[in-house]
Amino acid sequence: MSTNPCDIKNVYAVFGADDFRKREVVDGIWRTLAECGAAEDGPTRLDGAEVDLATVLDEVRTYSLLGGRRIVVVHDADKLIAKHRKALEKYCAAPVDSGTLILVCNSLPANTRLHKIIAQTGRVTKCDALKGRALIDWLVQRCRADYGKELESRAAATLREIVGTSLGALDGELDKLSTYVRERPRISAADVEALAGHHREDDIFGITDALAAGDTSTALAQWERVLATDRAAPARAVGGLAWGVRRLMNLKAQAADGASIHALARQVYTDPRVLKRRLDGVTVGGLQQQLSDLLEADLAVKTGLTTVPSAIERFIVKHSTAVSSTRCSA
Repeated sequence: MSTNPCDIKNVYAVFGADDFRKREVVDGIWRTLAECGAAEDGPTRLDGAEVDLATVLDEVRTYSLLGGRRIVVVHDADKLIAKHRKALEKYCAAPVDSGTLILVCNSLPANTRLHKIIAQTGRVTKCDALKGRALIDWLVQRCRADYGKELESRAAATLREIVGTSLGALDGELDKLSTYVRERPRISAADVEALAGHHREDDIFGITDALAAGDTSTALAQWERVLATDRAAPARAVGGLAWGVRRLMNLKAQAADGASIHALARQVYTDPRVLKRRLDGVTVGGLQQQLSDLLEADLAVKTGLTTVPSAIERFIVKHSTAVSSTRCSA
């Protein structure tokens, strides 16, 4: 085991479900090596699904041309581990001192021999997806450490609600927000709504617009796009659509009370003509029925009678078809 003052290890294992956190850990290892003068050139990165173990070990054992430590990162190493577990156990039990091997994988159970060996001779880091309060705390700490701003807890919760739980997407929004507030030291929930809120509205209103137009195929395509680009979409779908329907009802009520279409458009970050068409395409009764159906869908999902994707697809087909039928009969 390495005993250098920088606590540099010869073997690292970085595993878990959160790709963003795994990248952060690997980058942190590399920065530590570079700052300690143990690495003169960049890491060699290999694809664990394609590379063979002999190539990996040859790379680790080869001395760097610039005289520093040889750094080899094997991404998606699960297949390599499954195929060469015994040989990896043997190497990790007695790794070379001139190189550092970093295995990045999805799973490395603590009860496996390889996990135990690397924990003894090197370092193992688990990167699970952050949830609940841990995610809020991460957002606050990340904003303070990387962007020099204080993110209010309510603002962090709002950001999570709008963007989802992808750390990469959340970090991108923190970057934008830190620029948006300029010299102000704090980021509020209002700042988050002003800058990031339009993403949620674009997704939800894309579906509700297609429903109002009686365009089943477009509504379903929009739903598929949301699923493809947002891993958290199924968990947030029913609540998100209900939020969008309630927002439309509120806007329609404000319009009926005489509010300017331009003022309403500013609330939802859209063109006044687009909003007018959106409001003209729905009725209060129709929106109330949508809310009722979403409540039933939510109950069915929670009691195991259906899945979120199936429930949303049925909801889309029912309400877009209803519009089409009404127009045809008229």
